[in-house]
Amino acid sequence: MDEVVIKLPLRLMPRKFGAVLLSFFFLFFFGFSVFWTVMAAMGVMTGGMEDEPFPGFRYAFPAFGIPFMAVGFVGLSTGLMKLLPGSPYWHVEIAPQGIKVRRGFRLRQFAWSEISPFGISARTKSTKGGKVTTYWVVALRAGDESYLSDEKQRYNRSVLQIDAGEYTQDKAEDAATALADWLNGIRAEAIDRPGRAATTTAVPPDFRGAVREIAAGAPRNLTKPSSRSSVIER
Repeated sequence: MDEVVIKLPLRLMPRKFGAVLLSFFFLFFFGFSVFWTVMAAMGVMTGGMEDEPFPGFRYAFPAFGIPFMAVGFVGLSTGLMKLLPGSPYWHVEIAPQGIKVRRGFRLRQFAWSEISPFGISARTKSTKGGKVTTYWVVALRAGDESYLSDEKQRYNRSVLQIDAGEYTQDKAEDAATALADWLNGIRAEAIDRPGRAATTTAVPPDFRGAVREIAAGAPRNLTKPSSRSSVIER
């Protein structure tokens, strides 16, 4: 496969298909929660309730839907933020000087010299559909490299976390390895050559569909090389 080289800084944006599915799911979840809460409130106003567990329970009953509405609203907001053009609220930004990870309104930003090399932490949780494993690419504070060998400490002490599966349609485990190796290469060069770090990078195949070059304040899709050259120049 031809090499794709683009200029830094660049932005990794979450895959759209996953964001669309997430948005539709939480749209239904939020809509159903609103419908249930409204119907419960109307029932209280029109007819009351028999066999109340305690006096006044009828008035508290509709409030049970509020937490579900909140979960649906947050999930729907997350999906919509990922779908915004340029993904301004959900991305990984890589520059010669450092890295920035934005997830909603949470922003983490570090110079390369402030963080350790990157490692991979696999976190598994049980759901109704079975066990789900998320592969996080993590970095610790500079000086904490010794904890990278401990799986538990590697995640718990991390100051930077990237869900590799959000930015690729390939196998998340393999993508996490590719992303960690890629970021470690950029970091090593920035530290070894302060002030003279490379201004271009070769993008791994796993992430070519998610990468955008940042130019004039707006991300541009540079993942498709020209027919004459596999190196993209601006």
